Parts: sequence; C-alpha cells; structure tokens
Amino acid sequence: MLNIKIKNTILLVMVLICIYLSSNVWLKLPEFFSSNAYEDNSGEETEADIWKVLKPVKNVIKYDDNYTVLYSDNKGLWQEALNVINDAFNASNSTVSETAAFPTEYLKFDFNTSIPVEIFTIHMKIENNNINNTVKNIKNVIIDLKDNNSIYIYNGENNIKIKSAQINSKGLSELVSSINFENKTKYSAQEKIGDETIQVPVPLEQTALNPVFVQSELDVFDINRINDIAKDYFRNDYDYVRKSVEVSGNLVYVYRTEKILKINEDGLLDFYDASIEPEDNSDVYKSFAAAVNFTEEFLGFPENGYLSNVEKILLGGNEGYRFTFSYNILERPILFSRVRENAALQIDVAGNNVISYKRFIRDIDKTQMDKMAEIQVIPVMDVIIGNIDTSSTDGENADTAAGEGQEAAERLKPIKPEMINQINNIYLGYFDLSRISREQVLRVVWVIETNEKTFIFNAISGALIEEW
Repeated sequence: MLNIKIKNTILLVMVLICIYLSSNVWLKLPEFFSSNAYEDNSGEETEADIWKVLKPVKNVIKYDDNYTVLYSDNKGLWQEALNVINDAFNASNSTVSETAAFPTEYLKFDFNTSIPVEIFTIHMKIENNNINNTVKNIKNVIIDLKDNNSIYIYNGENNIKIKSAQINSKGLSELVSSINFENKTKYSAQEKIGDETIQVPVPLEQTALNPVFVQSELDVFDINRINDIAKDYFRNDYDYVRKSVEVSGNLVYVYRTEKILKINEDGLLDFYDASIEPEDNSDVYKSFAAAVNFTEEFLGFPENGYLSNVEKILLGGNEGYRFTFSYNILERPILFSRVRENAALQIDVAGNNVISYKRFIRDIDKTQMDKMAEIQVIPVMDVIIGNIDTSSTDGENADTAAGEGQEAAERLKPIKPEMINQINNIYLGYFDLSRISREQVLRVVWVIETNEKTFIFNAISGALIEEW
C-alpha cells in the first residue's frame, strides 16, 4: 500500500513538472491569436526624423551671372529652407496665389517626385487648410533671392506664390552669396541644334570618375551578418523560423508561411509580411513616418539617400502607399536599370504597417580605388547631336555605297528632331546596369530627359544604353 502511495506521489509530481514545462513553452510562443501581434507602432511611439530623406535631389542656383546645380549640400541650404517653408506655411497674413511669374535670381530645390504637402504640414504641426488645398503637392521650392518675403512652390501643375512679412529668406540669400562658383559645374544657356533651342542650361562637364567599382552592401556568404539581420527582423519569432538555401545560393527565412525574408546572392533583400491585416487608411504622412521609422531601425538609410517617388497602391483591397528611395554616389545620382525593375529601396506601407520591403544598395569598393580614374567624357552636345534620328529628313540619301556608314546606320539614334526643344533636364550620373554579381561596375552616363522620355547614354562612347 505504501509503495502504491509513493508511486502515485511520484506520478503526480511528474505530471506537475510536465504541466510547468509545457506552460513555459506555450508562454514563449508568439501571440497567435492576437490581431495586434505584428502591428508596427513605431510610427506612433517615435516621431520620425523625415528630413533625413525628405530632401531635394538637387539644388539649382541662378545668382548674379552664375548658374550651377549642386547634388550635395555642404552649406546647409535645405535645413535653412525648411525654416523658411515653416514660416510661409504658418504665416497668418500671407497671400497664396497661382502665378506665371518666376524670379530672375533664385535658389530652386528640385524633388524627384511630387510630395504630398500634408507630409510637410503635419510634420511641422501646421493646420492650414488654405495651404493644403492650394499647394496640394511640392515638386519644387523656389526661393526668390531678390525678395526675402516670398517663396514659390511648383506643385507639378501650377506655380504657387506665398508672400508674407513673416517670411524671411535672408539667411538663404547670404548662404548663396558665400558659394564659390568658380569651382562649380559651368552651364551654357540657349544652345541650338539646327533651328531648335534646348530650353534648359547645358552642363559643360568634361571629366568624371570612371569606372566606379562597387559592391552590394549585403554578402549572402556572410552568414553571421545575414542571421543577425534575420533576427533583427523576426525578433521574438526567430526561434520558430525555417531557414533554407536555394540552389542559386539565395537565403530564405520563413515564419508560418506568412513572413518571408529572402536575401539573393546578388545582395537584394526582399521581405513580405502577409500576417498583417492592411488598414483601410490613406493617411500618407502616417505611412511615410512608419516607413522612415522602420528603415531607421532596420539597416538604416543609405548615405545621401532621398525620397524619389510616392504612389498610391492597393494592398489586400485597401489603399496603401509605395515609397521609393534612391541616393547619390560621388555627388551624382545613381540610376538603376529598369530591365529588372531595380530600386535602391522600395517600401509598401498600409496604415503604419510595413507590408513589403525591398533593398538593393551599392557601396563604393574602397579596395579598388586605385583602379578608378578621372577621365574625359564626350561633351553632352556631341552626344545629343550624334543621336538625333535624321532618317526622315535625309531618306533620299539612304542609298549609299555598300558598307559605307554601315556602323553608323546600325547604331540606334533615338532622339527625334522635334524632341530637342522638349529637353527639360540634362545631367551626368552613374548607371547600375543589372544585378549580375556581388561586385559590379557603375558606368558614367549622360541622362537626357524630355517631356515624354528619358535617354541614358554612355558618356564615354555616346551610345544609347537604355530608354525609359
């Protein structure tokens, strides 16, 4: 009888131990049944530092007899401009009106895309329906260097002038006057090709660093770092993540078939979170703040990064936003081939939840700096002239001797003569052709933008690389 009692006692103790251990395991499991388990509240908890990436891609200056374009901001022009914009949006006695006028001397901040004005006003804590309804979007901010009490905003369709005694842009005027224009890029205005005039100043740059050796910021073979990134993303759920290696070498992390993190062998990071129920909320500021906060905590933004596009999208039948970011390298814009729809950083957000995140950043390979040199580039006017399609005007001379001019004839010339006066932007940049391997070479290119198309030309050979 005593033995039976001892056995029962031992059995009871073992059952209690099993219950205790089991409860510990279950308590550590993710909150399966909580609808808020994967909600990102960072946008609410922390005010996003949006000015790090909400900034112009370039600053255009026309001052006295000087004209130049800056792709870096060592003078703090944009930071000072934010104070002026804040004063303009806050001014109680301002006049806000559409205008066709444009200042003769100016500092123009150019964005790659039209930015909803609510992103500015909400972050600045400004309640001004007149500004929101009239301005709507910000594509350019123009500071009149001769009138310190007014600014202009181009919203992509109309030019809006805001004038008030509360606006004071004198500090910006003084910063511009302190710039040494002698060592800045020179431009030529009113260049003509035949009877057509190019409507924008033409850069006279003659040299550029080429080739530029780069490497992806993520190395799929650096297992420790990749695992750390996965832990940072999945956090408490990491212990329940299934990891696999594809034949191509891609690393894939999967949690319950709902959260997927993939890092390709070429350095592209891509994740998708299907566990989040998209909110039916189209607050662009809330979504942008969530994208900024998430990126700041997860790998951070690339150096010299900026917001390059904002678009509305549908996520699970609800409205969301896609924010695309790019960056400058060696004080020039970097462009990605659209053959594979590359982007430096693309974030899809619903409400304040990040649903999708794609990242492909190139860093300069400092181990190969000795292989990079400043070399001559073809003048952009020669590139344009050499790529004008004259086939419709000289068809009567098409029957040339066999082989004569065959190479020139076979070369694609995409610029139609009628496009010349539609050219609205010309600049030197670096072009990332494709994601072929971890190490890559950027090509220096001339970028010619017209009203309808963008042409990418090799700045060394003058040949067309890509057309958008």
